[in-house]
Amino acid sequence: MNIYQQIWDADQTGSGVKPILDHQVGDTVQGYVKVAAVANGDKDFKVLPEVHIPESKMRTYQLVLALFDNYALDEKDPENETPQEREEVHNLLSAIVDTAPMQVARRYVEEATGTVISSERWYATLLELWFRRFSQGGDPDLSGFEHVFVGEHQESKVQGYHFWYKYYLDDGLASTIDRNRLPGFKDDRIAYLRGQYSNGQENFPESVTLSFKWDAPDYDRKVIRPLTKPIGGFFVGCSVEGLMAIGAVRAHLGARAPKEAVISGARYDLKLFRSDNNQNIRTFYPVYLGPAEEAPVPTPTPTPHPDEDPVIIDSSIRIIAALINPFGDDPGHEKVTLINTGPADVSIEGWFLLDAMNNRYVLPGTPNEIVAGATTAITLPKNSIQLSNKGGEIRLLNRDGKVVHRVSYTKSQAQEQGRTIIF
Repeated sequence: MNIYQQIWDADQTGSGVKPILDHQVGDTVQGYVKVAAVANGDKDFKVLPEVHIPESKMRTYQLVLALFDNYALDEKDPENETPQEREEVHNLLSAIVDTAPMQVARRYVEEATGTVISSERWYATLLELWFRRFSQGGDPDLSGFEHVFVGEHQESKVQGYHFWYKYYLDDGLASTIDRNRLPGFKDDRIAYLRGQYSNGQENFPESVTLSFKWDAPDYDRKVIRPLTKPIGGFFVGCSVEGLMAIGAVRAHLGARAPKEAVISGARYDLKLFRSDNNQNIRTFYPVYLGPAEEAPVPTPTPTPHPDEDPVIIDSSIRIIAALINPFGDDPGHEKVTLINTGPADVSIEGWFLLDAMNNRYVLPGTPNEIVAGATTAITLPKNSIQLSNKGGEIRLLNRDGKVVHRVSYTKSQAQEQGRTIIF
């Protein structure tokens, strides 16, 4: 099982945009980011010369952008988090915790550890791995998110800085990050030095390795500090949730995920360093190793097999609750409750539910849509799907057979008769 490719593919169905070579034509519906060939010595050279993120995918990019100016630049400076900044972290995590790549990652960790992980528990895992502060080497308030997604200052060097979207903004749109905290400073804060490609990496737009200078904003002191990244690398095209999902799987101690990944035909060493207590990510980034022997073969299936990890697409329709163990006989009295979290009504005509044994129940024709913000309780008839009292899972699929949401529950959760489980 190639978990990293599965997360990548799931992210492409969600907020991820397709990385393509500079001469290729992008799909404006899917979204794309062009990756240019090497041009050593031209400081104005744009590694990411053209980016198109469709409006339907912009939400998490806007939420992560709000966090970029929340951190002290110098690793040795303390972080003074404001209530607004805590809310911005919560807003981002709440938006990404159940997205398609996160659900693939969560299921992998569930199966690797033999535990059921609720949405709330996965939220806490992401918070601990990426955002919890720790001290190390005399530096007081470090976090994986700051290091990987924002970048830090150590003497004259850039530390971290492994998120393509942040690089793209700094390379011409930097004032969108500042929120008027550094008025008058230039938009272009990246000076390209050289590409560090080898063994054909320039043929794989999913990643870049390069050297650059960064005019880094020190918001506390209201100055720009010229820093250098002698060599660095990052994936291109994955969203914040896609990159955090890959990093969470790689960093999770119980998952024991592979150190090496094959993504879109290229091999990568996924470098990971943790905090001294192993609870937090210190840094995470890919190192290109060369072409894979065989390009990965996409394996989407209309009806996922229970032993396979399905690609889960983004949807505003979620499974919010289920009555697993009703009073009396279970058949004909079990219920699954759906909610429409989006701003528009959604038709569920032709949608269906699957249980852990891959039994299918096509949703009834009434109602054929769920109003924005509303819920609907589906009573499961006899001889449809089976919600086992010994633990199991429920999947919701759309009319194209794509999984839009998946929940699981334990035997202990289903023990009490008449209790509705909230997911």
